[in-house]
Amino acid sequence: MNIGLVSTDQRLIDEIINVVYRKPLNWVIASTAVEFTCKLKEQPFSHMIISDRVLDYGDLEEFMEELLKQQAGVNIIVLLSNYHDASINEKYVKMCKLMKLDFIQPGRSTAVIADDIRSWVDGSGGDQESRQSSGKVLTFIGSTPNIGTTLASFGVAYSLALETSKKVGYICLNLKSSKLHRYLGREEHGFTLDGLRAELKAQSLTADRLIQVCDKPKGAQGLYVLYGNMLREQAEFFAPAEIVHLLRVARSAFDVCVIEVSAYWDNAATVCGLLEADSKIVVTTADIAHFQEDFSKWIRQVGSVFGLQSDSFELLAVQTDHYAKHSEFTIKDIRKETQLHLIGQVSRHTDALSRCNQGKLLEMFALGHPMHEEVKAVACKFIDYYKLPRKVSIRPATWLQKMVAGRRAAT
Repeated sequence: MNIGLVSTDQRLIDEIINVVYRKPLNWVIASTAVEFTCKLKEQPFSHMIISDRVLDYGDLEEFMEELLKQQAGVNIIVLLSNYHDASINEKYVKMCKLMKLDFIQPGRSTAVIADDIRSWVDGSGGDQESRQSSGKVLTFIGSTPNIGTTLASFGVAYSLALETSKKVGYICLNLKSSKLHRYLGREEHGFTLDGLRAELKAQSLTADRLIQVCDKPKGAQGLYVLYGNMLREQAEFFAPAEIVHLLRVARSAFDVCVIEVSAYWDNAATVCGLLEADSKIVVTTADIAHFQEDFSKWIRQVGSVFGLQSDSFELLAVQTDHYAKHSEFTIKDIRKETQLHLIGQVSRHTDALSRCNQGKLLEMFALGHPMHEEVKAVACKFIDYYKLPRKVSIRPATWLQKMVAGRRAAT
């Protein structure tokens, strides 16, 4: 197999080439697009790896279009870097998706890139796997810890399962502070994320296995829940490749998968969970320290390091008050500060803490509870956006309807 690699990063080149592959490979290295084009005339290639740092956006787009015309059927993957502005990174990602090219998300370390390339070449993974699977990933992150992100994200997942006929997954990737099993009263019965460590490390997790270990809450047919990591001291040991593998399997297992990640960006789950997401939702409150300082320091500042543009996030406000005092901040203030599209809000509910402590979180989403309509409104926006089919509601006919139908039949 001949593989062409176009890059000027010698460290990255060495890392990619020295990975152990299943089959012997013949590497052809080029530092410019012109040099690579010349080598294409000398021999055929089965795979091509091209860095976005060798050409600017316009030239790279033209180069890729020409390659696709000349090399029909060849496997191409683009290495996206974070050496551009976040807005430019978004353009590169869109270009790859429109051209149906495999790509490595910006912000990855050389070791992770090399591992992704190995999976891609060996045919056991890569970003192609995630795009071939039609499942959508919705990632929720709090601007600040302990503000109700779990309640809001799980409520949306629960409502999605009620409203749509598609299979919905919920995966807790809050590696250090998972509480959902307690909120649902499943401390002794739930399988947790740490139970999949061996399969994630070996990149051997399958969609069937993931569905098998998920919990299925009563009252929400079509919802599958994977509870979070219980071994908090091992949170740092989850590697980016393991998280990416889990999310790609989740795409193939579920039509929609809701992910909750930690508000802190010091772990692989938070970073990879956002990089792999189709929709990114930041949850915040009307506390100015949350929607101003924390949002700016994490989403804008740290997110840009990984090529994530802040305006690619949706906004969900929680713990809101319908009648805010004159001295308090409002939804209008949050939107003005964050400059994000508001997809919904969840009010402050005084019974939330007691219900969660009693393992009765599902009661918060029951018909008649105010939170039911709040999370349903958010879920319906995603249903409409992704064009998910709604469940057909079949209600028994009332006595009046039966009487009218009988008279029409008689005439």
